[in-house]
Amino acid sequence: MKRNGGDARADRVTDAALRAARSARTVEEFFEKIKRATRPALRFDICAGVTVDPQTLMNTGGDYRDALPPSMMPRMLDIEYREGDANDLSQLATRSTPVGLLSRETGGRLERSPRYRDIMRPLGFRDELRVLLRDRHGAWGALIMGRAQDAPAFAPSDLAVAASLAQPLGSVLRRLHLTRLAEAGASAAAPGLVLLDEEYRVVHRTPTVDMWFEGLAGEPADADPSADDRLPPAVYAVAAAVQTPDAPGTHTSWMHSRAHGCVRLHAWRLDRSDPTGARTAVVVEKAGSGEHFGLIAAAYGLTPRERDVTGLVLRGHSTADIARRAGLSPHTVQDHLKSVFDKTGLRSRRELVAGIFARHYG
Repeated sequence: MKRNGGDARADRVTDAALRAARSARTVEEFFEKIKRATRPALRFDICAGVTVDPQTLMNTGGDYRDALPPSMMPRMLDIEYREGDANDLSQLATRSTPVGLLSRETGGRLERSPRYRDIMRPLGFRDELRVLLRDRHGAWGALIMGRAQDAPAFAPSDLAVAASLAQPLGSVLRRLHLTRLAEAGASAAAPGLVLLDEEYRVVHRTPTVDMWFEGLAGEPADADPSADDRLPPAVYAVAAAVQTPDAPGTHTSWMHSRAHGCVRLHAWRLDRSDPTGARTAVVVEKAGSGEHFGLIAAAYGLTPRERDVTGLVLRGHSTADIARRAGLSPHTVQDHLKSVFDKTGLRSRRELVAGIFARHYG
């Protein structure tokens, strides 16, 4: 079926990628199969499959096995979430077509890009193509692809293929987020603390930190979670975000671990007079129900009002109580609940409380 303005090549690649994506059972398998399905057409030399928080676009994990060397991750995430650059995810999120090519975004002057100067050029890469995987409910991840200096340049037809992937793959990734949350187990590990210097080197880490980083999927094969210079990309991202000039001094995000499920990351900017040289503190701990509920509600496409009504239902409030608290009529509350039931595939309040939300909320 023709979907992409009659572009037969984009249609073929999209069909193959969508078949591969739908056969994936996990987020990590999703990215592995997508890379395998799209590599012949997009001919990338490196590719990172990134997951993001749909509300903040913060990095929450992904598949980095075919991505940059782990040693480059701190600087990569520093540029993305502190310094800023052309072709970053926040820019793509504002576009009707969430695709960007670094050479085009810099007007052909790649030396203007800190990502190109500090990472791509030293590693021998000529350009970067990004596509935000987004459906009508939000952004759920991204593919970040690079080609080597001796490879041909990305062509307009490659951008058309990338654009054709954004919505269908975004929808599949959203559903996999839900599956992952439903299967996540609870953790009894004590919170961990990491102190980082201004170059994101580890100054101090408590023993429990390594427990939280167990079972991270999609990490490079040589990544050792106990090594002093190795932290998950999501940790570098939240540490960079808190160092932006206009940041309030704290920032909270999350990541996913196979061993511990949804993990909260809370970063603080430290005083520069700290004798250890630490500039950022990151606490790693079990995520609360708020993180789970926010992601689940976004994944089901609930509106803000539907989220409010659902949250009150999960706390045991009656229709009359919800109407009074939300300033709505009982009839309007019932209309919102009917919409929630339609979106979640559930049929009653009892199913809503006893179903998937009960595993993560309350």
